Amino acid sequence: MILIDTSTIVAWLDENHEDHKTSAAAIVEALTRDDVAVSVVTLAELAAGGRTREAMEEDLGGMMFVEVTPDDACTAGRVFARTPRKQLVPLPDFFIRAQAAERGWKHLTNDRRRIAWWPEIEFVFGN
Repeated sequence: MILIDTSTIVAWLDENHEDHKTSAAAIVEALTRDDVAVSVVTLAELAAGGRTREAMEEDLGGMMFVEVTPDDACTAGRVFARTPRKQLVPLPDFFIRAQAAERGWKHLTNDRRRIAWWPEIEFVFGN
């Protein structure tokens, strides 16, 4: 299973994004090699950017949606607590990466920040 990050989804959906072509190719490759999932956290981020539920379901058809479990939340909080930060609560990336870590899934992302804090995740980059 490959969990696709919001950064890769956003670049794939926006034909004008600088990482559109590489993200699209990475998603197509992921879909042909493995099962693919998207976090409900990504759905929240896309909704915050103005996408409707209907548009997300159409765009992400064939991808499994993954709920945040108590174990995911605890892992996100533990990793967040070890990091230098200005925010008071974990960022969405911490929840998404915790989902990949808890399940032993690969994580397809364009965001190379903070990957050292997640040594248990096999990262795949779409850019």
